[in-house]
Amino acid sequence: MKIYFVRHGETEYNANGRITGHTDIPLTKKGTEQVQKLSKEIPAIFSEMYSSDLIRCKQTADILNKKLNLPIIYDVRLRERDTGSLSGREWGEVDPTGVLKEKNSHLQYDYRPYGGESVEDVKKRVLACIDDIRRQRKGDEILVVTSTGVIRLLHHVLNNEIHEVVHNSSMHEFEFADK
Repeated sequence: MKIYFVRHGETEYNANGRITGHTDIPLTKKGTEQVQKLSKEIPAIFSEMYSSDLIRCKQTADILNKKLNLPIIYDVRLRERDTGSLSGREWGEVDPTGVLKEKNSHLQYDYRPYGGESVEDVKKRVLACIDDIRRQRKGDEILVVTSTGVIRLLHHVLNNEIHEVVHNSSMHEFEFADK
């Protein structure tokens, strides 16, 4: 079975180089336009849609759903990594040398930043959610709307690939064995 993951459209924090984490901020006008462009290209092959419960993902799912017309199941386990008290701060402010940001983009972290989650925490909750989706599925093509960290993690865990950049409104396909 295939599960397709879409990153939400641009937010103000994305545009300004801020660390987002669980901060619940909406799409920018540009972000809305990015998702509208994707909605014209996205195939209408999906039997189910899941989304993070954060507003940027909900807005992305709603825009895509104008074409797909599916019930949307929101799941907190599909959220971006919780970056604790780093949320809302600029990378340059908390990491002037860029070392932390580089480790973050290469998934070379296993710390809980100032009350946030480690990569293992995120991995456990995301993979548990995907296992539930696979068990409960009603079809073979599933769409999930989430954030960069989740998609980057899946590329690493499933394909042993490092994706330093995951563009806003990009779609990523992953193959899973049937349960």
